[in-house]
Amino acid sequence: MDKVKAWVITEPEKIELQEFERPKAAEAGALVKVEAVGVCGSDKHLLAGRGKVNLPLIAGHEFVGRVVEVGAKASETMALIGMDKLEEGDRVIVAPASTACGKCYFCKHMPHRPQLCANRLVYGFMSCAEPPHLFGAFAEYVYLHPRSWVFKVPDGMPLDKAVLAEPTSIALRGVERAMNPGEPFSGHGYGPGKSAIVYGTGPIGCLAVAHMRYTGAGCIIVTDFVESRLEMAKELGADVTINMSETTLEERLEIIRSHTDGVGPDVALEAAGAPQAFQECLEVVRRGGKLVELGHYTDPGTTEIRPFTVCNKDIDIHGAWSIPPILFKDSLTFFSKTDLPITNIITHHLGFDEVPEAIRMLGKPGVGKVIVNF
Repeated sequence: MDKVKAWVITEPEKIELQEFERPKAAEAGALVKVEAVGVCGSDKHLLAGRGKVNLPLIAGHEFVGRVVEVGAKASETMALIGMDKLEEGDRVIVAPASTACGKCYFCKHMPHRPQLCANRLVYGFMSCAEPPHLFGAFAEYVYLHPRSWVFKVPDGMPLDKAVLAEPTSIALRGVERAMNPGEPFSGHGYGPGKSAIVYGTGPIGCLAVAHMRYTGAGCIIVTDFVESRLEMAKELGADVTINMSETTLEERLEIIRSHTDGVGPDVALEAAGAPQAFQECLEVVRRGGKLVELGHYTDPGTTEIRPFTVCNKDIDIHGAWSIPPILFKDSLTFFSKTDLPITNIITHHLGFDEVPEAIRMLGKPGVGKVIVNF
């Protein structure tokens, strides 16, 4: 059988290139040849040992590829969007998380939130110890299990745009959480004309800005420590940029209120993944506003908050954990409708042999979204 190369995290801070037998697609499975994969901050956390996963594993969950083998019943068992059946040669995106199990507490009582399923299978986070091994995209091929959500890439869509579908869906989820009306009445929740502030203008923060601009936000304010990231957010629709390293909290409050009728933004979205940013979001959001926490997919620690502030401001606080897979469809629609320069968030393209460097370079100055091309 043919050999398949894959980068395997064997223990914290250790990643090595290994070879596996190329698997045959089972009756309800399929095999995809990876063309490009985005590097996520969670990949860096996995390599550092900050993740509740079983090692060894092949990371990488933001991928696009070509179907090269299809089991006879794969089209019956997988959720297929944009196609009636899965065929060899199809260029596809695969949602990292599987179809919900339908049996756990959350599936039975909260089926509208499939991302809470206790038995999800997530590409890039599953052990590769047992055949067919290839459940992560830092590999030449990914094996699709029967519970996969598979989306056909529209004809003519550039690869650099298609590979951003997963982080774009994460950002969309954060914006949709802000749209949740709570107690529905005029002026409550996010919508056209509303003001917003985004803390952190990495790829997810910038994509959230793009979604807000696309959906008709009024004033969008962004904050970050890195000027190049602030400039990128401006290209994607931000109206006001604030450099955290050049301002005090009091100065930021003054700037923010001067653009939001003196009261603060309707929505504050935390995408920095820094506990202190959550604390500041509580300070800046207006009374009766919304706070969406989108940045903490790992646990970097705590921050001090005053519960009085939450009560006094009468605010809604929303978490956002992962995404319902169907949001990929909305992201692909967004790509086809917007003229915003989404792909400008990609700052580096690296080759398959450079996967360890691609992971470790995240967070360095001048580094935005990193894509590995095959």
